[in-house]
Amino acid sequence: MTRSRRERATLVAVLCTAISCCASGTAWASDGTGGTVMPAVIAPTTGGVGYGEPGTRSLAARPTALLGRAVDVRGTMPGAARRGVVLQRLDPRRGWRNVARSRVRSTERFEIRWHADRGGRVSLRAVVDRDGRRAEAAAAGPVVDVTVYRPAMASFFGPGLFGRQTACGQTLAPDLYGVAHRRLPCGTLVVVMYQGREITVPVVDRGPFSGTYSFDLTQATADALGFLSVGAIGYARAPVAVPAPPA
Repeated sequence: MTRSRRERATLVAVLCTAISCCASGTAWASDGTGGTVMPAVIAPTTGGVGYGEPGTRSLAARPTALLGRAVDVRGTMPGAARRGVVLQRLDPRRGWRNVARSRVRSTERFEIRWHADRGGRVSLRAVVDRDGRRAEAAAAGPVVDVTVYRPAMASFFGPGLFGRQTACGQTLAPDLYGVAHRRLPCGTLVVVMYQGREITVPVVDRGPFSGTYSFDLTQATADALGFLSVGAIGYARAPVAVPAPPA
């Protein structure tokens, strides 16, 4: 398989995975095991993607998306019929940035299509547009979060290597949660999505060393996700907490 065909196959496979998991559960960390936190994988729940109740400010979008793909954001904006509406994305350093525009219908409902241009967890909000000038931040409604995944191929490792020390200093064991990556610094938290499940784990080793694959999952991580051997996953860098910018 040529490289371009393999990349297309990877993107299609991850897209099918993302569609099957309209909302991924959050992986919460509990007590440490094997030198890293032991995540608990929560099965996905159904996320609202409709417009919301009439007369109530609302915003909804599917909670997962693939990088470069269209994300449809819908909502209601009372009192703004036939006015312009701007979709904004939160930039941790620069504040709210305009990313798409549309118009509120006579029913006070609107729909905006945004092409996901950032990986990771992205916060979006909709504000009234003042005739193409500066949007009315004070009129901003609720905020929705979308996790934008990058497609990748992964394998898993562990059996036959247990007891050895990883490149990041841990002892590889059946209960060690983490991933191997060639370049990400040790300890970097990565959100991995597969078949409707999501888990956040650290980088604990170097690899994989096949050009076909981008990540190696430890045995514990693979078991938690139901990952059997090799396949397409979605991944994103876990968000780093930063102070919210001023309005």
